[in-house]
Amino acid sequence: MKEVTDLIASLQHKDRDYLNNFLANAPKWLLESFQVVHIKKNTAFIHENAEVNTVYILVEGIVKATDYRVYECVYDYARFSPVETFGAMEFLVGCTKYKTTLITETDCRFLRISKDQFEKWMVSDIHAVLMQVNSMTGYMLEQVRKERLFLLLQGTDRLYLLFMQMYQKSSDHKVCRIRLTRKEMAGSTGLSTKTVDRCLREMEKEGSIAKEGRTILIDEKKYQMIEKLISEKIDNVN
Repeated sequence: MKEVTDLIASLQHKDRDYLNNFLANAPKWLLESFQVVHIKKNTAFIHENAEVNTVYILVEGIVKATDYRVYECVYDYARFSPVETFGAMEFLVGCTKYKTTLITETDCRFLRISKDQFEKWMVSDIHAVLMQVNSMTGYMLEQVRKERLFLLLQGTDRLYLLFMQMYQKSSDHKVCRIRLTRKEMAGSTGLSTKTVDRCLREMEKEGSIAKEGRTILIDEKKYQMIEKLISEKIDNVN
């Protein structure tokens, strides 16, 4: 249990407060049941249609959700940063199998617990349930809104929208460092890698992004520039 409490205490202020609130009524046996696990980059730790047997709480790193249902088409449709719980949605909607494949995009650290222990806690803690439902419905609303926009936007604008969302979620000291490969950007936007290359050249030329090796840099000024370009086409982009 000490390893878990020490981990929570070491987190950034926002993440620490969220977890402390989420676990406010957690019984001692639950805290003793959590395991702190490290999972290396590019590891699929949850597979679509596998039996739900484990719940993971992401406390460090980035995870992507990937859809393989269309033959030879890999679509990375969502990215998650801390704090995010995986496996809870399936429990809340009564699914016995995971509904997506989840892959670590960076080295990640999680709190891990069995599905049975997580379920035992949820049915006795309405505060935690309401927080989880709020998180889940907020994500689903955001995802539906994003998918609708991607249907209507073309080329460069899809990448701009992706970069805006990444800046809003993971900017550090007002600078977002995007380390996605061309293939990953293509998978996240539904564009071809050839189109991604062309769009990135256009963006760099007009000064809306900067590059540091293979890393794309977006500072506050460039983010505002991108937001202005997108807001001219979309109402209420945030």
